[in-house]
Amino acid sequence: MNGIYLYLLLQEIRDKLLGLYINEIRSMHRMVQIICGDKALFVSLYPEAPAIFFSERIKKNFEKLKSFSDNVCSSRIKNVEQPNFMPVMKLELERLDIAGKSEVEIIISLYRAAPNFSIKTARSQKNLFPRYLEKCPKKSIIELTEKYLQSNYTQKGIDFKERLVKEIEGVDKYLANELTSENIQRLQAILLGEKVKPRLVSVLPFRISLFASEYIKEYSSLNGLLAEGIKKFIEKKEQDSLVLRKKELIRNLNRRIERLKKGLLKEEEIEEYRIAGEMILTNITKIKKGIRQINLFDPCDKKDVDVKLDPRKTPQENAQAYFSKYKKLKRGQPKIKDKIKGFKKEIENIEVGIFKIPGAMSISGEKKEKPLPFRIFNLVSGSVVWVGKNARSNQELTFKFARPNDYFFHIRGYEGSHTILKAKVPKGQRPKKEDINIAASIAAHFSKAKNQKNVAVSYTQRKYLKKNKKGKLGSVILMREQVIFVDPGVPSPLTFF
Repeated sequence: MNGIYLYLLLQEIRDKLLGLYINEIRSMHRMVQIICGDKALFVSLYPEAPAIFFSERIKKNFEKLKSFSDNVCSSRIKNVEQPNFMPVMKLELERLDIAGKSEVEIIISLYRAAPNFSIKTARSQKNLFPRYLEKCPKKSIIELTEKYLQSNYTQKGIDFKERLVKEIEGVDKYLANELTSENIQRLQAILLGEKVKPRLVSVLPFRISLFASEYIKEYSSLNGLLAEGIKKFIEKKEQDSLVLRKKELIRNLNRRIERLKKGLLKEEEIEEYRIAGEMILTNITKIKKGIRQINLFDPCDKKDVDVKLDPRKTPQENAQAYFSKYKKLKRGQPKIKDKIKGFKKEIENIEVGIFKIPGAMSISGEKKEKPLPFRIFNLVSGSVVWVGKNARSNQELTFKFARPNDYFFHIRGYEGSHTILKAKVPKGQRPKKEDINIAASIAAHFSKAKNQKNVAVSYTQRKYLKKNKKGKLGSVILMREQVIFVDPGVPSPLTFF
């Protein structure tokens, strides 16, 4: 949301905000809700869709931001400002308490590179996210003259639209692509009060326009567009998230099938173990303990074959080992085939939508299939966190399901679930700091330290783990580790409308 759209939005909602008292501030992922009685100001801090809109209704499934709420609770909005068409909105608040009047400021920064939400007092500024951008204002679009336009249109080697973005406040690259000389004059008239019907161009990425000839829908107000558009954006983001989960489930089931297929043998391959055992017993007087291999006649194929032996075992023990292997393979083949069949059925169910994908809505009237033995959390970034449910589940998650470059998390000093972060980042790059914090919080939540605060969580890549053979099932040894301190918790559901 560029500064010009923010300016137009404030023309619509400023009077509705003035005089309201703030009850509390809540958040869910990158959505912030400033609650004022039965009304609310919503702030989208998604980099793909930074935006603000005012609603006559509040949403209940947000979590309270206690430290932010405490600073502004019972404060009255006395002024709403936007500095010089910048994508920054400031709410000036007045608060009465025992000490008298105090002033607080809410700063909503909508720069796509780092959208943020801040509370500023006389002594400090608290930001919701670590990265906070502060830029110097540029030239106002109101100041554009015909002479400036003609001068920049005719200069060789200078891209006019690129120059608009760099020099004019409130213009982003999307708006710049629409700003012909005629549209600039029209935009200046709109900023001075001329009516316009804004248009929703795309949902993901989120784009709006005042001039686009191709669009999804035209609205009578910018606030109405943003309220409905952000709702559609989050719904689409959730749908894409479910598709990613579905693909991940199918991918991992296929991996398990391929591993099982390696254990499938032809009937004649299994029979070779029985025949080898019989040949050893038939020629037992020729075999001495301590040899590794012997050439014996195979009565089935009518030829001599080499039979491998364990030099530590007697001929009888070697024969028994071959018979045991034969029986084990004979019994195991039907079980492997049944498992493969079961996994293929799960894949079919996922593809047609019968299988219950963790975090998705169940499909009514359909029989629920047995879910995977892991908890699954899909993060806003596209990364996925998998959590074991018990010791056997932990073992399978870490040593069969996780890839070498996935990240392993576990609470320090307490029993807890194995937690795996499958980061959605280019190969060779580290996960986002935010994803690491969330994965660590999840690991702490599913541990015996879930009711504590600021707990230590160890994490490392899966390739730096090995099984602790002397420990309990699921216990591991970390050959490398980093430690992070977090509060236990799990992410909220993404959809809130």
